[in-house]
Amino acid sequence: MSNRAGGIRSRVVFLGLALGVVVAPVLGAPPPRAGAQTDSGTLVGEGGSAFQPVIESLLGADTTSLTPLNPAYTNVKLDNSIADFVGSAPGQFDADYAVTERQLTATESNLAKTNGRSFAYVPIAATPVAIATLVPNSSYLGGDTITSSNFCQGMPLTLTDLGDLYGLATPPVLNWGQSPLTCTSGGDMADPVAPALWANLDPTVENQALMALLDSTPTSKALFDAGLKNAVNTNQGLTTDDRPSEHWPYAKNTIPGGDQPLIGKLLNINATTNAPDTNAHNWQLGAALPISSVWTGAPLGVAWDLPTAAIQNAQGSFVAPSSASASAAEGDATLASTSDPTTNNLVTFTASPTDAKAYNNYLMMPEYLVVPTNTLTAVKATKLSQFIRFVLGPTGQKDISGFGAAPATAAMVTAGLKVAAQLSALGLSTAAASSTTTTTPGASSSTKTTAATTAANTSASTSTGDVAAAATGNSGSGSQGGAVLANTGLDPFPLVGAGAILVVVAGLSRRRLLRRTVAAMRPVPTSGRRARTRNEGR
Repeated sequence: MSNRAGGIRSRVVFLGLALGVVVAPVLGAPPPRAGAQTDSGTLVGEGGSAFQPVIESLLGADTTSLTPLNPAYTNVKLDNSIADFVGSAPGQFDADYAVTERQLTATESNLAKTNGRSFAYVPIAATPVAIATLVPNSSYLGGDTITSSNFCQGMPLTLTDLGDLYGLATPPVLNWGQSPLTCTSGGDMADPVAPALWANLDPTVENQALMALLDSTPTSKALFDAGLKNAVNTNQGLTTDDRPSEHWPYAKNTIPGGDQPLIGKLLNINATTNAPDTNAHNWQLGAALPISSVWTGAPLGVAWDLPTAAIQNAQGSFVAPSSASASAAEGDATLASTSDPTTNNLVTFTASPTDAKAYNNYLMMPEYLVVPTNTLTAVKATKLSQFIRFVLGPTGQKDISGFGAAPATAAMVTAGLKVAAQLSALGLSTAAASSTTTTTPGASSSTKTTAATTAANTSASTSTGDVAAAATGNSGSGSQGGAVLANTGLDPFPLVGAGAILVVVAGLSRRRLLRRTVAAMRPVPTSGRRARTRNEGR
């Protein structure tokens, strides 16, 4: 009898403990959140180098409003940043938002969906792809010193000229002083230095944009094709495929790391002053390269004024990259409005045969913040919403213009503020869910609703700021109330409680079995009425 009772007792206790372990986590399991992977105190942004100086400046300007989060942006290359954003497994995300110049591919969008993340595009600016031309003008006599005044600024280039340079002309282009190339629209000749083609080794939209431009006319395409074929035959090319790609097709003079390391190979930037060196021997004179225009002006706060070409546009005018010419090109663009978040808010640049001021449409890049519409903690959703409103407001847009990019159009601002409102609602719902989860038994109704009320107040001020910003262009920066801190981990109390109850039940069953066992093992009495009855029964 003892062995049987002990076996039953052990099985009951084991069952109680097992249920406490298995059921408790199920009762309190939270949905996957990016905060479980990215640092809970940091708003983690990733992207490439094209817009890096601008996004870092915007984050720095809005740091106070983003408190208590630490704003961060890392250039991990464009494709890598998107991979971190869409996730590596369900609930596993290494970026809270991404900065991109291109639409996510179907594969990337489907992977995000598989991993449980929905997202939206926020168009915040448009950046020209400059063709930087480190070509001296006739005033440069080959001395040891060179300054910005000694370069061909705004060298006019037709698409045929670009095809001659980036392809194979007959006869080939041997130096920048060769006709029909000219230093200025007035016909002044450039210094006869040999051309050298440089580019980003990293996949970039700058590479893709120039290849698309070269493919846009039969003449330039034929020249480009001939150049690629010749390069492959001489072991200087990677492919004869001329289709637009983020991967540069030529093997020579390609530098990894993005626009800043590429520039660092072409000229010397003083580490103390952030200004270009005036020693001509430290410049790769004759170099030409596709690069984000924000890196040609004053990307580190000091004027560089790198020389850039004036590219012929669809109207026939020669236009250099600038905030004004980019804004003109942006005015000819279209903004998608669809029910599909993977295509909604996408910007398409189109050629205008009548717009003399627009930069060439093929060399325009949209700038997007790609943001989650789920999988964020309450505080991250709220603060990311705030950052969008700041970027689209007057201060943020002025900062963007100062770097030589085009600020967002009115339609882009309206579209972006709708996404900001989505994030505000996400912050509200997540905070409310956190409040419900962490409520303790017996708490007063005011205690139970503290987090939800705070979130509601935050959402209300956010919505008001969005409406005001849409009407007046104001970012609403500083209108946020106190941030609602999200529940950053699993609440232990419901779990411990559920497990404890099951263990108590097991303990009570154990005591009951013990009492029965003890009663069964007592000795039989040998006298009295109970003894006689037993003897009679025998």
